[in-house]
Amino acid sequence: MRRHFALAVLLGSACDSSEPVHPIADVPQALPKRVEVSDPPNPTDAPEPAIDPEKVAKCVRGTGKKPDGTCEALRTRQTERGQQVQLPKGAFVMGDIPSRYDAAEIRESMQSQWSGQPPRVVTAEGFWLDLHEVTRSAYAKCVKAGTCTPAVCEDGEDDLAARYSEVQLSLVPQTCVTRKQARVFCASVGGRLPTETEWEYAARGPDGRRYPWGIEVRDEYRGVLTPVNGIVDTSYFGFRGMGSNALEWVDDDFALDVGLQPFLTKPFRGDGAFSKAYAGRSGVGVAKGGRAGFRRESPERDGLLGFRCASDLAQDEVALQVPEAAAAVPLVATGAGLQFFGGVAEGVTRSEAEAFCAALSVPWSGQKLVGWRLPTLAEVQTAAEVFRGPGPFWASESAIEQQAEEAGLSPKADAPWAITEVDEQAPLAARCVRSAG
Repeated sequence: MRRHFALAVLLGSACDSSEPVHPIADVPQALPKRVEVSDPPNPTDAPEPAIDPEKVAKCVRGTGKKPDGTCEALRTRQTERGQQVQLPKGAFVMGDIPSRYDAAEIRESMQSQWSGQPPRVVTAEGFWLDLHEVTRSAYAKCVKAGTCTPAVCEDGEDDLAARYSEVQLSLVPQTCVTRKQARVFCASVGGRLPTETEWEYAARGPDGRRYPWGIEVRDEYRGVLTPVNGIVDTSYFGFRGMGSNALEWVDDDFALDVGLQPFLTKPFRGDGAFSKAYAGRSGVGVAKGGRAGFRRESPERDGLLGFRCASDLAQDEVALQVPEAAAAVPLVATGAGLQFFGGVAEGVTRSEAEAFCAALSVPWSGQKLVGWRLPTLAEVQTAAEVFRGPGPFWASESAIEQQAEEAGLSPKADAPWAITEVDEQAPLAARCVRSAG
């Protein structure tokens, strides 16, 4: 049976604006003793939602525009594991922007820190997506049927029995599964894992929010797995738990420079140590959750990594269009007579940094901006607020970084920049500039 989807938050007042604690942060080492509470209703028994005709007529959030220009509430359908929602086609801001660019962490860990940047406008096609993560009870049915293989948790990763009743535990997201296991489950119900673009679109919608529910932290969202109908966040489109419950598998392999690719005319990576390390990591998956634009290389499985399933629209299903335009994206910042590209290359040698700038072609105000280069130290000092640190970054003279007041301390945001001597093969960061006008 198909019906319209109208959670109170979806067709209600404007979205709340708040930031979460990342779901893998502050996870208690020992969960508190279980408190007896009433078991929540099973999400597969959700009541028929009410539709507000006035809000549908206004084509507000929670609706989709039909080809004739009128709107309807987002469609849903019931499955054995809960509701699926049909997302309308729409453009949205995809990608993350870090609070600081500390390239020293990259040199120490040889791991990507900012692979989701820069924020950019991307279009997602219409598709169906599960309202919440696949639960333990739903996955157990697949295992019992002989289609799925059991989830395997390491010691300490499945300590939730001390916190929840048996019924509550059955509604906790299924974690400790590999991406292959998640794919098998979704295929068994006629679906697939969502792509990273689809997942992020469902999490943040078109209005440029940083987290699924808004822009600020919400104290009630804790770093503990919760039943899917418990205290979890609700996204722009009404999806539950995309920022406050399990991290989630998407179908894509991890790509180091995925956010930079739309602005490059040719490859820029060569034989630097960081670049070679990532060239050998093919087939690694992507986990999403917490901040809407957050992405990380995922291990084969862990105790906080679950999934939800997506489905393509059928040939006879009319795709809807999201009624709200995507938020604007500041791809280029201006300061001191210069233009600064918003993306940063990670772990690049000096020659790779120069190649990165030379390969940039950035759409801006109806033009394609080319002629990018590494900045000079003087330019960075003049436009320090725009450039952002602490680095080290490659500059035209050498490498530069912000200076800490004392050894062992992190530099402050307004700390001065200075040249630092490093080998030209060192894996640093690169940000490019060009003359304005």
